[in-house]
Amino acid sequence: MSGALSLTAPSRRVKARRLVEQLHTVLERQIDEGRIKPGERLATERELAAQFSTSRNVVRAALEMLDKAGKITRRVGHGTVVTAPGISAPVIAPGSARPVGGALPFLDASPVELMEFRLAMEPGLAEAMTLHASERELRAIMDCVDRGDAAERWEEWEHWDRSFHQLCIAATHNRLAIAIYDAVIAVRHKQPWIRLKQGHTDRDKWRTYQSEHRAIAEALLARDARAAGEAIRGHLTKVRAKMLGY
Repeated sequence: MSGALSLTAPSRRVKARRLVEQLHTVLERQIDEGRIKPGERLATERELAAQFSTSRNVVRAALEMLDKAGKITRRVGHGTVVTAPGISAPVIAPGSARPVGGALPFLDASPVELMEFRLAMEPGLAEAMTLHASERELRAIMDCVDRGDAAERWEEWEHWDRSFHQLCIAATHNRLAIAIYDAVIAVRHKQPWIRLKQGHTDRDKWRTYQSEHRAIAEALLARDARAAGEAIRGHLTKVRAKMLGY
C-alpha cells in the first residue's frame, strides 16, 4: 500500500476556491485603488498564472468574479479591460469616525515609513511562507530570481524586485498579509520611493540585491523558516542602509 498522501476531491475544491478568492482579492484591490485604471488591459491568463504561480483555471475563475461584479470586460480578441472606476477608501480624521476625503491615508507614506513597516512585517511571515507555499510557488520564486539575474535595465530590475517580494508574500496563503502587502506595492509605486530607488540602484547594487534574493529563495526551498526570516531581515536592512543611510 502506498504511503503517499493525496487530497480528497472536497479538499482540492476547497483549496482551489481559496486560491480563486485570494487572486480575486488582489486584482480587485489593484482596480479599486486605481493602480489598474479604466480602459487598461489586464495581463493575459497565462501571464497572470505565471505571476501568481497558479493555474489558468484559477485565474479564469477569479476573472469571472470580477466580470460579474462589473470590474472588467472580457472580449475575445480584445483581452480583458478594466471598466470600473477606482474606489478609494475614505480617510478618517484623527479622533473622528467620519471620512474626510477620498484618498487612502497611507499612500503618501514616506520611504522611511515604508522600510520601517516592511522590516516589521516581512521577516515575521517567513514561517508562513515555508509552511504553506507549494513546491510550484517556491520554484516560481526561484525562477523570479533567475529572471532577475538576466535583467539589464532599471525597469526590468524594478519589475523583478517587486515580483519577487510579491510572490514571497503570496506564498503565505494569508489573505490579510496579501492584502496589506498590496498596499505596500501601492506605496512603492509613488514617486518619492521610485525616485529614491532609481537614484540608488545601479548594476552592481542590483547584483547585490539579487544575491540576497537568492539566499532568501534557497532558504524557502529548504523550508528553513529561521534562515528565511534572517535572510529577509538582512536584505531589507541593507536596502534601508543603501537608500536611507541608516
